[in-house]
Amino acid sequence: MAKDRLTDLSYLDDFKEEARKWLWKKENEYILVSINIANFKYINSLYGYERGDELLKLVADFFVHNNPNCMSGTRIHADRFAVITRRSGMSDDEVRERIEEMHKAFALMVDEKYPMTAVHINAGAYFIREKESISAIIDKAEVARKAITDNYRLTVCYYSGVLEERVNLEQSIVPLFESALKEDRILLYLQPKFDVDGQNIIGAEALSRILDVDGKLISPVVFVPVLEKTGMIMDLDMFMVKRVFALLRCWMEKGWEPVPVSINLSRVNLMQDEVWRQVCTEVEKYNIPKKYVEFEVTETVFFEDLDFIINRIRTIQKEGFKVSMDDFGSGYSSLNMVGILPVDVIKFDRGFVQNSIGTRKGMEIMAGLVDIFRRIGLEVICEGVETKEEEQIIRACGCTRVQGFLYDKPLPVEEFERKYLMPGDGRIRHRMEEEEKILV
Repeated sequence: MAKDRLTDLSYLDDFKEEARKWLWKKENEYILVSINIANFKYINSLYGYERGDELLKLVADFFVHNNPNCMSGTRIHADRFAVITRRSGMSDDEVRERIEEMHKAFALMVDEKYPMTAVHINAGAYFIREKESISAIIDKAEVARKAITDNYRLTVCYYSGVLEERVNLEQSIVPLFESALKEDRILLYLQPKFDVDGQNIIGAEALSRILDVDGKLISPVVFVPVLEKTGMIMDLDMFMVKRVFALLRCWMEKGWEPVPVSINLSRVNLMQDEVWRQVCTEVEKYNIPKKYVEFEVTETVFFEDLDFIINRIRTIQKEGFKVSMDDFGSGYSSLNMVGILPVDVIKFDRGFVQNSIGTRKGMEIMAGLVDIFRRIGLEVICEGVETKEEEQIIRACGCTRVQGFLYDKPLPVEEFERKYLMPGDGRIRHRMEEEEKILV
């Protein structure tokens, strides 16, 4: 049987034929792992093709030739491999632990051999539980691997039916978004922001939902990352800008006092001069007082071209708009960075809030940050507040502005208007029932 000369592994067709002979005899005994070197092109560029070939040999030796649990392996293409290993009587959790340990050991080994860059391995694993074609088995492992292609923090992902549904949904997002844009199936939701001391609404955050052709709401958690990858987030942001401006104009014409509405602005749009000119044109078109509009940018935006971003934010502020930093504390923030950023509002990420209020030290840090931010003229909002106890602790830390399910979930425009803009409304409504909580 001919072998790949570089890695001494079976060719793909021979691998499939070999696997068929024993795979179906005891299908619940095996796992197929799809392996890919995520940054292989960069390694070739940095070290040269000869060292790149050596890395491919290392993968083959470590995961196949020197792996006592390995039944067979193949190099599917370039830096992509498929490996079938035995369970050897292990449970699913034990197998996962073994796979994770192998990947950690491999990473340590290659770090010594390729010190100028980290070698990133992405793998997808599929537990073979039924008789199906080897091609289908490989495809399922590939589905799992591709789910973490752009995630350098994860090295292994395990296939599940839920994962495949999510991947299939993501692949359908672009055509779904395009049709929703044409057919007016992108919905505007508003989540209110409250002042705890005054017990009144102080604003709202504009959030999008896509209504598919079957009437199912698709969460931004699903479609926003896909639109960011494809560049179509620019279309969504501009749609939301126009929709919010039109809504604010409608409220004013009805004689209602609008609440300020914040609009999420992606990194892509923040960098585009043409987009910002279009925003200014739209606000003039609808004749909206700029005090009713705020733009939210995530903290990760500030780690691109810092000087450009600072100048762009100052331009936005000179036009009369407020700018808030969303997701503060989600992993990148520094006090030095906050000190030089010309933002008006800091929104504490729910994860940061939860970690802070869990310990005495965390509460002291949070209270200190709130005090510092307020002293330098920044507004502070805590996101994701869900219980009365959290509210009390956050208030004790000095933060009185909040957003979260304790007060209200994101609402369709009509429901938001009925609850918070019509005469006699604007009260804080506590929503404690678990069944009312949905993913934002």
